[in-house]
Amino acid sequence: MIESRFWKDDLLRYAKQFRPVAMPSRWSEKLVVNFEKDVVLAFFMVRKLWESGKFSSETKLHKLKVLRCPNTIAANAMNYWDIDAIYDLTNEQPISKGVTFICNQFIHGRAIFAYREEDRNWGGLYTCSDFERQKYIYRIPLSEIITLLEIAGNDYPSMTRMTFNPDINDYDIETD
Repeated sequence: MIESRFWKDDLLRYAKQFRPVAMPSRWSEKLVVNFEKDVVLAFFMVRKLWESGKFSSETKLHKLKVLRCPNTIAANAMNYWDIDAIYDLTNEQPISKGVTFICNQFIHGRAIFAYREEDRNWGGLYTCSDFERQKYIYRIPLSEIITLLEIAGNDYPSMTRMTFNPDINDYDIETD
């Protein structure tokens, strides 16, 4: 990846697209699937840009305020979709998590469930990676997703330093 501008423009487009509107569309399976797909793609793009060294410390150090719900029974291939039965959704614990952790929840997650607010706008998503599914499911408010996409979409580092690391036979990339 040489030029990140086009990727970051897409992140800003997603942030705008996810914003609440006065008259949200009525529920349909296609609407839910496309929303979930767009969120996963946005987080994949953030992770790709991250791994390509295209963010400054502003994005790298950003923490999202999310809520986690503890697991109550084993999550598996036959029940992962039934989050009400697997997780105690009434026992939300507010926590802060870094960008890569949240990206991994979407990229490696089997369980991804969008939810709406009373005004029918998207409220956010529940998700957990295969590594976390036996511990917690995370509720990520849409406002936190939009904030991250705006930070990442507007993040253009002014300095990049590459230092060869013989232990990994590659370069460590540091940005401002």
